[in-house]
Amino acid sequence: MNRHRVNRQNAVRLLRRAVHALLTDDSGLTTLEYVIAAAIILVVLAAAILAWNNGLAAKIGQLVHQLSGQ
Repeated sequence: MNRHRVNRQNAVRLLRRAVHALLTDDSGLTTLEYVIAAAIILVVLAAAILAWNNGLAAKIGQLVHQLSGQ
C-alpha cells in the first residue's frame, strides 16, 4: 500500500526532469506534447502538495494531542 506513496524529493526530482526535458529539446513541440507535459507537472505538483499536507496534518494532530495532556 505504501509503495505508491510519493515523497517530496521524488516529486521534485520528477518535476525537474520534466522541465529540463522541455527546455533542452531542440525539436519543436506540438500542442499535445505541451498539454501532456503540463498534465504531468500538475499531477506531480498535486501529489507533492498532498504529501506535504498529510505530514502537516499529522504534526498538528500530535501538537493537539500534547496540548490536551493525554
